[in-house]
Amino acid sequence: MKKILHTAKYSGLPLEILKGACPEGFIVKTLDEPTHEQLVKEAIDADYFLVSGRLRIDKEVLNNAPRLRMIQRTGVGTDMLDLDAINSSDIPVYVNRGVNAQSVAEHTITLILACLKRLPQINQQTHQGIWSKQQSGVTTRELKGKTVALVGMGNIGRLVAQMLQPFNATIIYTDVIRQNSEIEQHLELTYYDSFESMLPKADILSFHCPLTPENTDILNSRTLALMKKGAIVVNTARGKLINPCDLYESLTAGLLSAAALDTHYEEPIQDGYRLSELDNVIMTPHIGGLSYEAFHSMMVGAMNNISAFDKGLFESIAHAKFI
Repeated sequence: MKKILHTAKYSGLPLEILKGACPEGFIVKTLDEPTHEQLVKEAIDADYFLVSGRLRIDKEVLNNAPRLRMIQRTGVGTDMLDLDAINSSDIPVYVNRGVNAQSVAEHTITLILACLKRLPQINQQTHQGIWSKQQSGVTTRELKGKTVALVGMGNIGRLVAQMLQPFNATIIYTDVIRQNSEIEQHLELTYYDSFESMLPKADILSFHCPLTPENTDILNSRTLALMKKGAIVVNTARGKLINPCDLYESLTAGLLSAAALDTHYEEPIQDGYRLSELDNVIMTPHIGGLSYEAFHSMMVGAMNNISAFDKGLFESIAHAKFI
């Protein structure tokens, strides 16, 4: 049988879903340990890579995978792929474009509201028996009337904008590709031609763009200084869009009122990550796109792509080819 190498380590329900999605005629192998050395070892007899997690698919991995026919991402991000090495090897890459957009968009809205309503702090107080009704209530804020600045207007950004509409928020955005006038009118979007020009307007800044060399650390001490006092930063995209030390300084200095981070500069979070010390920072472990529904769809969609590719049914592949 043909081997699909899953480039991460799963257990429990995620592993059950992964194995349940494996098509007939294939076996799926996950890593015993999520290390580069283990990945190189297991690549030797892999026909397909099912790529998730952060392990890099680099030249060493590809050189040790003589049977490899195609690389399939479980999601859409490609920052773990050495695209130069992959292009040189002439191995096609497919992504699950849009498969978890609903989940990420819902997570984004949840984080925005949790910051505005100060849910972690007030929840903790109430659990401790502190009944601080008026005193706590007046420290919360409404989403209505706030200006939400979205960085990126792809599948996720458009869903976030759609979900924001019932709240009567003002939505502004920037992207390398501007949306057409019909979409802007439908979603009530105002376009800004640069990231920096948007920042002074934003009550809430939310990231929905891929990571590139050009936008790494795009939110830093200089750009943070352009933001409104008391603004909120939300990141469900990629952790390295934000310089964590500069974000920490802005939060402790009172420039920002809160931040909510699903993605982090280093994943998993390392010891000494100062943002974890702050009670006005909400942190989740990169789960925005991993609702049960999204995860199941990701595994099934990815496996269907591999099966269709293996049969030569290129036209049947449901999600976009990246390379």
